[in-house]
Amino acid sequence: MPVRARGVLEGIRFARDVVSSPSAVVTLWKVAGGGKAVGCLPATPVPELLHAAALLPIAFGTPEDLSLFSGQVDAWLVGADSLTFPAPSVSTSLFASPRVPPCSVEEALDRVEALAEWARAVSGSPVSEGGIWKSIRAYGTRRSLLDALDDRCVREPAFLATEERRDIVRAGIFLPPEAHSRLLSSILGIDPEPPVLPAGGERGDPLIVLAKRMM
Repeated sequence: MPVRARGVLEGIRFARDVVSSPSAVVTLWKVAGGGKAVGCLPATPVPELLHAAALLPIAFGTPEDLSLFSGQVDAWLVGADSLTFPAPSVSTSLFASPRVPPCSVEEALDRVEALAEWARAVSGSPVSEGGIWKSIRAYGTRRSLLDALDDRCVREPAFLATEERRDIVRAGIFLPPEAHSRLLSSILGIDPEPPVLPAGGERGDPLIVLAKRMM
């Protein structure tokens, strides 16, 4: 394997530490900012709503992931494919998404608005239009960096070992998008590119943008 830059090696080590002890990472995030963590079973298609309410969405991929956490999840978002997971604790707040996809944008918008209201109640922080747009940008930036990581690994197969790449991607489950983007930028040695915005830019209701994603 070729000699790698310091930023790459430090990023690999950081990602490895995150995935080896995610509960500690989430604890530090909560202590530092006073926020709450939401367990998503499975990953929600609109994490921006939770992020905009100062919540940390944790998208559990397998039931085994749940064993890595003990008392760190403050609320649960249960989706259509959650039957493979154990039932969340009834002592925490829970939002259950309908198992049937929405039939119209109007129905999807109702669901998004209900989720935004629930997120506000869990966090105690308002979910503002500006906050949602900021979150859409944050997640868009992270997606562009993940695409850049994929492209780099295709062009340079020796850039990362398979387990290193897996840890780097998986670290995003437990980090807010801004922190994961900084990690990816450091490893790639590039500045984040602005995400592609919806047609018309950041005008109108961002909840409609997210509702359309659920269709």
